Amino acid sequence: MSDNRYDVIVVGYGPVGQIAANLLGQAGMRVAVYETATGIYDLPRAVGFDAEIMRVFQSVGLAEAILPSTTPIKGYDFVTGDGEKLFGFDPPQPPTFSGWASNYMFYQPELEAALRSGVERFSSVQVHTGHEVIDIRQNDSGVEVDVRELSTEAESTVSADYVIGCDGGRSITRKIVGTGLEDLNFNQPWLVIDVMLKRDVDLPDHATQICEPTRPTTFIPSRGNHRRWEFMLMPGDDPESISSTDRVWELLSPWIGSGDADVIRAVVYTFHALIADRWRDRRVLLAGDAAHQMPPFLGQGMCSGIRDAANLAWKLDLVCRGSASDALLDTYQLERSPHVRAITERAMHLGSIIQTSDPEIAKVRDERFRSAPGRRFTIDDDTGPLKQRLPGLNAGVIDRVSDDSRVGQLFPQGLVALPDGDEALLDDVIGQRFAIVVAEEAASSNPQPAFGVASFISPALITLTSSETGASDGWTRVADRTGVVTEWLNGAIAVVRPDRYVYGIASNVGELSALTGSLRQQLLRTEAHV
Repeated sequence: MSDNRYDVIVVGYGPVGQIAANLLGQAGMRVAVYETATGIYDLPRAVGFDAEIMRVFQSVGLAEAILPSTTPIKGYDFVTGDGEKLFGFDPPQPPTFSGWASNYMFYQPELEAALRSGVERFSSVQVHTGHEVIDIRQNDSGVEVDVRELSTEAESTVSADYVIGCDGGRSITRKIVGTGLEDLNFNQPWLVIDVMLKRDVDLPDHATQICEPTRPTTFIPSRGNHRRWEFMLMPGDDPESISSTDRVWELLSPWIGSGDADVIRAVVYTFHALIADRWRDRRVLLAGDAAHQMPPFLGQGMCSGIRDAANLAWKLDLVCRGSASDALLDTYQLERSPHVRAITERAMHLGSIIQTSDPEIAKVRDERFRSAPGRRFTIDDDTGPLKQRLPGLNAGVIDRVSDDSRVGQLFPQGLVALPDGDEALLDDVIGQRFAIVVAEEAASSNPQPAFGVASFISPALITLTSSETGASDGWTRVADRTGVVTEWLNGAIAVVRPDRYVYGIASNVGELSALTGSLRQQLLRTEAHV
């Protein structure tokens, strides 16, 4: 490998940059990463991720390494200041749609350590900590990036086909390409307090939103001994003095005392809702907080950045290998921005419920929830006051002529039995590529050799059966142990993208041929498409 020429340069090495480096390295791409810090930030910021993100970790072979440092969320309650439950969400019972728990709590330094260790598996990825990017220049043949080693002030220039800016809310990448930010008018300061318990304390085991108009408060039972409280700043609060030691313990006193825990962080953050105008400027792309910032009430900030990386990685791989046109990258913002906007608006809506500080408005709010028929919902339900289920894709690399509601949604995952007698989650059988998945009854009514119409994407070919397993003619027959995927397919044929979103649904080989023909056109056409 040339010391100065890469397929992709990643700017920033937090969780989004780390998963991008893992995904690109797994694809065999030549990658350079530049990060100003010399080590992992040693305090928690994000504290939760969902099942889709665990599937991304699974896709790079790190789920089992990450799992021991997580704990599944036990529930999510909204209560009054007196502790009366207004409504709440419970995790779905197994077997789940994704093969994983719906949500996990984690301690970010441990997660980052696992992700960085994962990157070390790939010799094609070079990580440069203690380096800052000072300029980016583009031309028809690539991108040149000027970097400075902070310890020596030595400057150098490296080049690549593409750059991904994963460098946070203050992104230098975003500033260099001149991308503006749309402000969705959510700017509220909160005091965030992280503690490590020194002994067992009787605290809620559910994440709890305390809808108290005199001081809206959030409690988060993270993994291990880590606990978090967030207190909304009220009129008259001084942002500097409220984070003092005495004031912090005064706020925590209804739950714990100084003998119960050590405070590891107490910082005032202003929660924002911002979305970048352009996520792509020719050969430079933005991901994570560089492209969008959202209030933390749904715990989707880091998750959204990891979805960005998962969306970009397979597209960059195809483009850099010459299997797709550069215009494929225009579908990145087309797919991700509406998804981010929908989640941000839901987080803002949730924030408006929690942050009500007018006692009379809070009284009306509480009565409305008390009178609701049934106040417990599942986290992945599409009913209830928050419509928790996340949106799918409504544009981009999907079958845009289909009216099947499954198109653009995440494909399910279940436990399957393999031909060698072992069991595995379906994503591990598919690998990081396209897939065609059929249920047993669909496979029996369609000649399997006819599925060669999709050979241009080299898909995994999977037949789900009730019991028999085997492999022949390029097909792998696996037994669907949980029945989740078979039930979802309902006799259909699914074309699944490498990031596990459904490209399209067919009922027979003729429809599949048309579907894959459309996919080929979308990948190879030279103009942007919607």
